[in-house]
This record gives sequence, structure tokens and C-alpha cells, in this order.
Amino acid sequence: MSIDPIFWLLAAIGFVVLEAMTLNLVSIWFAVGSAAALLSCLVVASFRVQAVVFIAVSILCLLALKPLCARLRKPPTATNGDRALGREAVVLTPVSAEAAGRVRLDGVDWNARCATPGDTLAPGQSCRVAEIHSTLLIVEPVLTETARRAAH
Repeated sequence: MSIDPIFWLLAAIGFVVLEAMTLNLVSIWFAVGSAAALLSCLVVASFRVQAVVFIAVSILCLLALKPLCARLRKPPTATNGDRALGREAVVLTPVSAEAAGRVRLDGVDWNARCATPGDTLAPGQSCRVAEIHSTLLIVEPVLTETARRAAH
């Protein structure tokens, strides 16, 4: 008995285990190629031929099935939180980059932090939502016309 069938069997099992660990269709192509090479070793004794079968079947599976998988993959679902990006909120408690405070957006209170270290927002001040991290808004101050003139 040749070592070739054992090699291809272990390779196929290894690629299936790797695929099961990732669940991202990373190595399933190689598992199918290994299985084809295992079958080819029953007919041909040459390891080079088996390796060519492995490579060819793996590439064919990748080229044939990857576009199908891309079509079947669902795009990310937008959430209602995405609508808050770029909107203005009112600061309820002091907010800084170091310590979270509270802001009100559309009548709902949120935890918030400033996007820029050193920025501090006082209660009553307006801020703009820059990012959303779960239930935490990352905000930046809204510059008034007098603040814009002073900055320039």
C-alpha cells in the first residue's frame, strides 16, 4: 500500500476541519481537490498526476462555486441606528472622550463620548453623531458661527 492514499485522505480531512473552524469557504475547494486526488490515486500511481488533479479540481471548484456563493451571501442589513449618523443631538450631561455622558437624539437618551480627545461638551450644547458603537454614540461638537470665526 502506497503512502499517497493516506496523504490525500489526511489532506481532505484537514481541509474539512479547517473549513469547519472558519465557516467562510476558505478551504472547502482544497478538500474537494484532495478527495479527487484520493480517487485518482486508485487509478494512477504517479504522485505528480495526483497533484495535478488536486490543483485542477481545486481551481475548478473555486472558479465555479465562488460566484454562486457570492450571489447567495446576503448583504448586511441596515439598522435604524444608521439613520442617526450625521444628525444633531443635545447634550444632557457632560461628555468627553475620556468619560461617557448622555445626549438626547429624537427624544431618546443615549450614552455618548466625544470623537476627539480633549473635546468636552456641556449640557445644552449641540453635537453631531459621527459614529455608532452598539449603544454608544461617538459625537463631535457642532460649531456655531461665532466659534467658526474664532477658529479661523
